[in-house]
Amino acid sequence: MILIFFQNCLSPHQIPYIRECAKDERVDKVYFVMPRIDYEERSDMGWSNDMLLNESTIEFVLKPTDDMVRELLDVGNKDVRCLFSGIRADADVFRWLNISIAFDVKRYIITEPPYTFDKPLWMHYVRFFLQDYRYVKHIDGVFAIGESCERYYHSISKRWSVFPFIYVTESFDVEPVSLHDDMKVLYVGSLSERKNVKVLIEAMRGLHNVQLNIVGDGDKRRELEVLSKESEINADFLGTMPMKDIPNEMQKNDVLVLPSLYDGWGAVVNEALTQGLYVVCSDKCGAKDLLHDDYRGAVFRNNDAMNLHTRLAALTDNISVLRQNRTERINWAKASISGKVISKYMINCLIKGNGKYPWK
Repeated sequence: MILIFFQNCLSPHQIPYIRECAKDERVDKVYFVMPRIDYEERSDMGWSNDMLLNESTIEFVLKPTDDMVRELLDVGNKDVRCLFSGIRADADVFRWLNISIAFDVKRYIITEPPYTFDKPLWMHYVRFFLQDYRYVKHIDGVFAIGESCERYYHSISKRWSVFPFIYVTESFDVEPVSLHDDMKVLYVGSLSERKNVKVLIEAMRGLHNVQLNIVGDGDKRRELEVLSKESEINADFLGTMPMKDIPNEMQKNDVLVLPSLYDGWGAVVNEALTQGLYVVCSDKCGAKDLLHDDYRGAVFRNNDAMNLHTRLAALTDNISVLRQNRTERINWAKASISGKVISKYMINCLIKGNGKYPWK
């Protein structure tokens, strides 16, 4: 079997399982086709993807011509599976999807749920049926990231298979830090309206013996710094941090909070769990699917500061147990959401038409 991933960029949230797909004995070759390595704005946020190009098991094809794409697809009677990052999410990937229709290959999309932060779901249904429904007959399956995405694509058509799916992050072994005294709460991400760090600061009011560490930058930073002082909470704004330093920073904290008003997934949840942090996220984050067991984390009502405050207050009362269970969370992440585990699940889905997803 030959796998060709058509992606909009080199995503560190997909390379970990794609790398492992290339090592699977059921796979002969893996290509990664992309129009760019990364977006400039993500570099400004501390992302650095150049090192991912060193993966020797994957053949990267950067900025190919359409004829080069046709050559990849024209491989005679071999079993070729093409995996596209959505249908219209990127103009180049969309064009390559259209090119692939002329070839005898199987097609799948890997996609997040519709972006409902600024448009209601019904508008996405209307757009899909007007623009994209004609592609359903050409697509064999959907790897749907998150439960809401799974429901959406199931409702679109019964023709294609819909496989629950997740993003995957690297698992770094870093030196553990012994934590004492104050509970340490971490936020990692942009300081934007959608990420809603304001509700986290509001939820911290009245909590004692808690330190809040905020990694990231954005247009709301000054407003949030003022709010934290007015709220008399112990908050440290650390600014943007290189991706490679995030695991070490996570080791210095007990809890990660992702308070987003909307997040298609929220891969920082994966990163935190691999480092053993307890995770609290809003019910508008796709990654809440990883928090079904309360020893891993908890979910709070979107934009509800009091509900989040209650969650955090309960953790301060059980901080010793929280710290004792850190290794258990690390072991769960290795067994359930690592690149090796997710690649095996994906290939089972491609070959058998189904697979038992390991993160439940």
